[in-house]
Amino acid sequence: MTRLDDIPRTSARQPVRKGRRRLRRSAAVIVPLVAAVLFGAYGWQPPEDGRAFRSPYLAQAGSRYAETPIARFHYVKAGSGSPVILLSPGGTSVIGWKEQVPVLARDHTVYVVDLPGQGYTRLKDPAFAFDLDAMTTAVGAFMDAVGVRRAALAGNSWSGGWALAFAQRHPDRVTRLALLDATGLDLPGTWMWESLKIPVVGELAVKLSTGKSTVRGMAEGMMVNKQRVTDQLLDEWWAPMTFHDNIRATYLLERRLDWAQTERALPTTRTPALVLWGRQDTVQPVERAHRFAELLPDARLQILDGCGHVPQLDCPEPVNRHLQAFFADSR
Repeated sequence: MTRLDDIPRTSARQPVRKGRRRLRRSAAVIVPLVAAVLFGAYGWQPPEDGRAFRSPYLAQAGSRYAETPIARFHYVKAGSGSPVILLSPGGTSVIGWKEQVPVLARDHTVYVVDLPGQGYTRLKDPAFAFDLDAMTTAVGAFMDAVGVRRAALAGNSWSGGWALAFAQRHPDRVTRLALLDATGLDLPGTWMWESLKIPVVGELAVKLSTGKSTVRGMAEGMMVNKQRVTDQLLDEWWAPMTFHDNIRATYLLERRLDWAQTERALPTTRTPALVLWGRQDTVQPVERAHRFAELLPDARLQILDGCGHVPQLDCPEPVNRHLQAFFADSR
């Protein structure tokens, strides 16, 4: 029988030494990787390549600015008549309503506005919270700045939720409410959007998604009629997504927007509403349109076949018809 005293000390120490070497090798890989990820999330900023883009659409439509303590709001304006305010879809700019402006402007004064963290609006307030209170306050500040007391309001995706929240807080200021594939229900988003709520992951994911090829994939994933994702539309969509303030706003909004508030208030939301939805929406499933229609006391529901998450770009003709008819009652 071998006694412990007979085992060479070098043999007894070999497993310990091997373990330490493996640990050092692992640390040599993991520590730089973690450092690189943290730097990417909190230190590195992608280039703002979109700043050099000169928008043909804005050259034609004409950019305007409204100065407020919250932000220098970027907007376009057309037509005359009762006011209609279209909130730029979350994550993009006034280009999101390009097909609706000339049609609605036949009967209305149409404003399309980029809220803070969207499009070409410049945030001034360093304490701006990017939650529902902040976004609805921004809507009111814009309306005050351009001298509009009451208006019909429309939004798509995130901006539909902001329009809804504003109507719930200020029913006296909203004559009609159009919700296009809108947020506002206390339900989870897609895995991609839910991942933005995770610290580090969200920061890095948004920064890495500003390339044109990524934006094209996102746009085509949201739209059924892929031929409408032209190079010209893609450039307009992509440019403001590269702005650092907009990048930061994207993950902060995903973390801070509390849609439980808006859903709880739906049964007492008396503003006449149009719920307009693409049947093939891959971001906000069409079942959610029916839930809005069930909970809102005064809602018209229209489901559009062959349309995705941004129906105003994907299927502009039927969207224009429905909006024209709905907003006609607000004149």
